[in-house]
Amino acid sequence: MTLLAGIRVLDLSLQLPGPFCTMMMADYGADVVKIDEPSPRVRNPFSASVPGMGSVERYLNRGKRSVTLNLKAAEGKEIFRKLSADADVVLEGFRPGVVKRLGVDHETLSAENPRLVYCSISGYGQTGPMRDTAGHDINYISYAGVLGACGRKGAPPTLPPVQIGDLFGGAMMALSGILMALLERERTGRGRRIDVSMTDGALSMLSVHAAAALAGGIAPERGNMMLSGMFPCYEVYRCADGGYVSVGPLEAWFWKGFVEALGRPDLAGGQYALGEEGERVKAELSKAFAEKTRDEWVRAFARNDVCLSPVLSFDEALSHPNTAARRMVLPVPSPLGGTDRQPGMPIKIDGVPEAPRRAPRLGEHDDEILSGLGYTEERISDLRAKGVVRKR
Repeated sequence: MTLLAGIRVLDLSLQLPGPFCTMMMADYGADVVKIDEPSPRVRNPFSASVPGMGSVERYLNRGKRSVTLNLKAAEGKEIFRKLSADADVVLEGFRPGVVKRLGVDHETLSAENPRLVYCSISGYGQTGPMRDTAGHDINYISYAGVLGACGRKGAPPTLPPVQIGDLFGGAMMALSGILMALLERERTGRGRRIDVSMTDGALSMLSVHAAAALAGGIAPERGNMMLSGMFPCYEVYRCADGGYVSVGPLEAWFWKGFVEALGRPDLAGGQYALGEEGERVKAELSKAFAEKTRDEWVRAFARNDVCLSPVLSFDEALSHPNTAARRMVLPVPSPLGGTDRQPGMPIKIDGVPEAPRRAPRLGEHDDEILSGLGYTEERISDLRAKGVVRKR
């Protein structure tokens, strides 16, 4: 059984946040119809020479259907409105105002389908002084205060290797909003409009730090926060082979077991040491960890429940036994033939199969979807000739 069976989603989004959100919905059974441009532009350096067939696109579009539509053409708008009349969700990621100009905005579509849940993902939200400002993940987390908190004291901010604003602030906030609106619709029979700002979502990640500062506490500084190098007990240490281990024994009992297993019970009082004493404790720990390789330390601590881990590379993380056991790398049929290896489904739900379907080829479902709306073969050929849908 699939959780979202019977839910139809029209995906107008182009970059990472929207497609990731709708991929999650497709993985759990929703019928996601991806609205592609008839002549797609290359939007990122990961695109393949075959439109829509890069590895990232095959991942993000898995389980979806693809229909090509020129929404600037009157006939393209008409087709989209017919699709939305029977849809449950529309998701878009344009700048504010674009969908209004295209005639596929919430007000227009919900007038015909009041049950529609309409979600907009943008950098700074549909309202406010920055609504029209351009940006990418680096800009959103800058305004959110997240980037400024990344890195070491006295050093420049460190760029995170993953998209915090796009994926957490955008995709996952949108998914949460959509599912809540669908749940409410079961009671009221009416949909909702959802306004997701990636900056808002990233700002919410400050969570306990922001709550403390807003309550009159001292605002945290880069490299001087509990989780970013403030204490010896929550730190990364270099080993003899150049590898690293992360230690996180924040609780007293974990720290006691940690220093004893390390052979340094004399450091028992240095768990939360600050200033010169904190630097001394870190230096002693650094000296100790430099005596063995990363994997030697992991083996040495294997029987000690003290929150010590190896810092893995991407390849090591993707091939780790726990990753395999949790099915976080899965074989997925490829639209190019054969099988792709892709990240798995992170939410494990009893009775829900973990078998993502393959991504569509660009415009693969044009005929199927248009004929389902009542268009004849001759009419579809005419639309193709006019460039309303992709030419073969």
